[in-house]
Amino acid sequence: MRFFKKDKDKKKQHVQSHSQSHDIADHQLSKYSNQVQQNFRNNTSPLYLPSRASTFLLENLPKDILPRIFAFVCPHTQDETYETCETSAIFDACMLCDLRDLASCARVSWKWNSVANAALYHSIRIDAVHYCPREIYLSEQRKRKTFFKRNADPEDTPTVRLKLLCRTLREDPTRFGSRVRYFKVPYMLREAATADLARIIHVLPNLLYVDLPEGLFSDEHGYATLRLEVEARCRDIRKMSYHGGSESSLSKLANGGIWQNLEVLELHKINMDPFVLRHALANLGKLRALKVMDSHAFSDDVFSRNEDLPPFPALEELILSNTPSVTAAGLVEYFSRPDTRNILTVLSLLNTGVHPATLAEILLAAQSLQTLAIEAAVSEAFKSGPKTRRLASTSLESLRFEITAAKSAGPFSSVTASYYTYLAASLRGNGMPNLRDVYVLDEYFQDELEGLPRPQAPFSFGGNARPKSSHSVTSHRPMSGMPSGGRGGLAPPNSGGMAIPRPFAAASNVRASQRFSSTNPFAGTGPLSHPLTIYCKADDALDWSSVMLQPTAPVSGHRRGGSMSAHGDRPISSYGLGADIAGSGWNTAAARKSVMVGNGAGMFMAIPSQSTGGSKGSDEDYWPRPSTANNEKKSADLWR
Repeated sequence: MRFFKKDKDKKKQHVQSHSQSHDIADHQLSKYSNQVQQNFRNNTSPLYLPSRASTFLLENLPKDILPRIFAFVCPHTQDETYETCETSAIFDACMLCDLRDLASCARVSWKWNSVANAALYHSIRIDAVHYCPREIYLSEQRKRKTFFKRNADPEDTPTVRLKLLCRTLREDPTRFGSRVRYFKVPYMLREAATADLARIIHVLPNLLYVDLPEGLFSDEHGYATLRLEVEARCRDIRKMSYHGGSESSLSKLANGGIWQNLEVLELHKINMDPFVLRHALANLGKLRALKVMDSHAFSDDVFSRNEDLPPFPALEELILSNTPSVTAAGLVEYFSRPDTRNILTVLSLLNTGVHPATLAEILLAAQSLQTLAIEAAVSEAFKSGPKTRRLASTSLESLRFEITAAKSAGPFSSVTASYYTYLAASLRGNGMPNLRDVYVLDEYFQDELEGLPRPQAPFSFGGNARPKSSHSVTSHRPMSGMPSGGRGGLAPPNSGGMAIPRPFAAASNVRASQRFSSTNPFAGTGPLSHPLTIYCKADDALDWSSVMLQPTAPVSGHRRGGSMSAHGDRPISSYGLGADIAGSGWNTAAARKSVMVGNGAGMFMAIPSQSTGGSKGSDEDYWPRPSTANNEKKSADLWR
C-alpha cells in the first residue's frame, strides 16, 4: 500500500507542476500583450485640447478640404495605379491601421460619413497582417482557446476580411459597390478564394482594376466562371494580361465586344499570327502601354505598313522582352509615323533583336523618348564605320545600357568594353543635354567617362603580363637628349616619360588616323555640359554604386520637366510596368533610396532619412492614433 501511495503522490505533484507552468506561461503572455498594447496606444495628452470654437471650425470645413484630410489619414485609398497588391504596398506605414482611423472618422457625423465612405470604397485593399506591433496582440486574441485546445491555430484572417467585404458590398451594391474603382487582393488569397472574388466582382460595375489569379490569364477551366463574371460586369476594366494558351480569348478583342477601354495589355508567351494580333490591338483605341514577353511570333511584321490592315496603335510605353524577331528596322518604321514618334516616352528592349550599335537610329526616330532601357548579350566587339553615329537625343532623361558578353564569346573576353567606350564618347559629345541618369553594367565606366585607362587583367598581354625589373623599366624611358618628337611607350611629347591619360582614347581596333575624325564615334570630345548621375555595378555584383558628375562647361538651355529624373530614382512606369523598366536589382517594391555623402576619405557614409512621424512601435509618436476613453477591445476589432 505504501508503494501505491508514493506513486499517487508523485503523479499529483507532476500535475500541479504542469498546471503551474501553464499559469506562468499565460501570465507572461498576458504581460507581454499588455506591453504590446501600450506600444500602439498612445496615452499621452494631446498637444491642444479641443474647445467649442475648434469644434465649430471643424464642423464647418469646406467640402474640398475634408477629402484632402482623409487622404492624408489613409493614403492607400488614393492608390490609382495598375500595380498588384504586393508592388503597390506602402512600406513605411500600416495600411490596416490607417483604414481603422478612416473608419473611425466615418462615425463622427453624417457629413463626415458620406465623405469618408467615398474614400473608403474608392480603392479597396485587403492586407494579410498589420505592419505594426498591433498584429502580435490581435493574432493572439484570434486564437480559439478551449480547455482541450489551448494553442489552436488562428483562422485565415485575409479570408475572413474578404468574406466580410463581400457581405457589405452585396447588402448595399448601389451605395458601396458603385463607388469601387480599384480592388487589390494578396496573391495567395486571390488564388484560393476565387468564388468569393467572383461574388464581389458581380456587384462592382465601375471597376477599373482588379487583381486576378494567374490561371485566369491562361484560360484554365477552373477559372471559367470568374472570367465570365469579369467579362460581363467589368466592362470598363483598364488592364488585362494574356498568357500562353489564351490565344482564343485574345482573338475576341478583334470583334470589339469586350474591354474596349483597355489602357495596359500584357502578352506572355503568346504565339499567334501577327495580322490577327493587329486586328485585336486596333480595336483598343485607348491602349497606352504594351508589354510583350517570350514571344517569337511578335516580329517586325506587327509594325510594318499594310493597307489591308489597321495601323499598330500609338503607345506611350512599349516593353519588349525576349522577342528576338523584333529588330531596329521594324521600330524605326513604327516611329516614322508622326502620331507614334511624338507620343512614345518609354521604350524597354530586353534581349530583343535590336543590336546596341543600331540604338542611335532608334533615338533619332523617337523624338519624344524620355526613358530607354536596353539589355543585350554580344559576342563581338563594337564595329565602327563611316556611317556610325553617336547616341543623341534632346528628350532622353534616363538611360539603362546593360551590355553583357554572350556565352559564345568566352568567359575571359572583353567584348563589352568597346560598347561602353562608345557610350562614354556619346555622353561626352553632349548630344543628350537632358540626360540625368545612366545605368551600366560596368564597374569601370566612371573611369572611362573621366578619361582614365581601364585596368588590365594580370593574364593579359602587354605591360601587365609579368612584373618587370628596374632595368627593363628604365630602358623604355626616353633619353634626355632625345628630341621632343620621340616617345617612349605611351608617353606623348614633353611628358617626361609618363603616360598621360587622354579623354576617350580610341579603342584598339580603331586606326590612329581616324581617332580625331568627325565621323568616328570614339573620337575625343569636350567636357560635360550638364550634371549626370552614373550607376555602375559588375555583372555578378549585387549592389549599385553611384557617382554624381558635375558639368565642367556652362549649362546651355534648361532641363525638361519629368518626374522620373527629378527625384533621381529608377524610371517608374505610369501604367504599372515599372519593374520591367527598372531592371535587375531595382525591380522590387521594397527598394529604398539611400542618402550618401562623402566622408573625406574617398568613401561614402549613409545618413538615415528623416521622417516627421514616429514609427508604429516607438514610444514617441508625433501623430497619435485616437483611442477610446476606457481602452475597450471589441470582438469586431479583431479582423480590422
